[in-house]
Amino acid sequence: MSFLTWVPIGISLVSVVIAALTYARNGKKDDKEEIQKEESKFDNIKESLIKANVKLDTVCNTTTETRSDIKAMNKDLISIDRRVTGLETNMQQVFKELDELKGKES
Repeated sequence: MSFLTWVPIGISLVSVVIAALTYARNGKKDDKEEIQKEESKFDNIKESLIKANVKLDTVCNTTTETRSDIKAMNKDLISIDRRVTGLETNMQQVFKELDELKGKES
């Protein structure tokens, strides 16, 4: 085999090696880009979860405040109920006394 026969074979081998290296390099580049895209998706998900957590905390705080307000209102209602009951009792006594006074006058 002469030198001229090896030249095309050598060029072909070099071309195959270059093609393989280019393929490997582009594959790594694509992998890096894909990893970066996935990381950015995860970052977006993390941000969304943080926002949702903050909103849940706000709702929880509002619920706690509402409970406190309801308890205070219940205490006020109990106090008012006691006062009304006392007034009803006093009114009944006053009406009894009025009826007794009317009975004495007649």
